[in-house]
Amino acid sequence: MRWLPREYVARLERRVYLDRGSAYELAPRSSNKPPAQGSRVRASQSIDGGPIALDPRIIPHIMGDPLREGYIEILRKSDEGLIAVLELLSPTNKRGVGRGEYLVKRDELLHQPVHLVEVDLLMRGTRMPLRQSLPDGHYFAMISRADRRPDCEVYSWTIRDPLPVIPIPLETPDGDVAIDLQEVFNVTFERGPYDQLVKYHKPVGLPVAEDLQNWIDAQLAPR
Repeated sequence: MRWLPREYVARLERRVYLDRGSAYELAPRSSNKPPAQGSRVRASQSIDGGPIALDPRIIPHIMGDPLREGYIEILRKSDEGLIAVLELLSPTNKRGVGRGEYLVKRDELLHQPVHLVEVDLLMRGTRMPLRQSLPDGHYFAMISRADRRPDCEVYSWTIRDPLPVIPIPLETPDGDVAIDLQEVFNVTFERGPYDQLVKYHKPVGLPVAEDLQNWIDAQLAPR
């Protein structure tokens, strides 16, 4: 990150866990009923009364899909001490089994002397838990400073607004580093190239009022 002072370094990390939730929901419940006629599970006994040999029934395992999520750590260069963690929330952070996994890791960070920055650019899913309701807005940046907890700075904006500049806290007395989210988005979009990968013509059914949906449709219309 070119915005950081020389005393710090940013490192991209990856979190991997298994999403077993959807697989378990699809799995049939076990039954104590006897096997139906023609079942593949059957027993046979040898003529001399020896051991019973069983024919197996082939049933696949439930195997959770691996979920991989990236996040950024800001470290003190001199001793690699962890200063701040930057999270761009994903759909799995906000619903299902992945949400529970993320909330556990989030709570661990909140009990350490580490700053936590969460950026939520998703309009669906459950928002991160706070003691009061979030301000009006579609998108949020939550800056949780280690030395000001339990207070959390919440920045909000709407889909009509450009992405803002947000502060990334460092150690005292270094102060904050300002990150221009719109610039980050523009660079990422161009290098993607997401203008070719994202199907903007496909309706997504965002949870917004009709007038705002009309505005979104107008922005996505071919020009």
